[in-house]
Amino acid sequence: MKTRLDLCDWIVEALKELNGSGQIKKVHQIIWQNHDREIIDSGNFHFTWQEDAYWAATQLRAKGILKNAKATSKNVWELM
Repeated sequence: MKTRLDLCDWIVEALKELNGSGQIKKVHQIIWQNHDREIIDSGNFHFTWQEDAYWAATQLRAKGILKNAKATSKNVWELM
């Protein structure tokens, strides 16, 4: 069963595919392409994963893995 904690790794994985930076919408698309079966098979997580991704991004910022939201363009996540 996958949880929002798994999204931290998936966000980093997706951003690496995008050369370190990408629009949040595109990050979500890559996560879905790579992990759709896992998301679907994880019960209610299927209904909340996109919102949970914002929580995961906040965790990644706190760990110094993602740049601060003010340091990037609107609707963009970027690796440090």
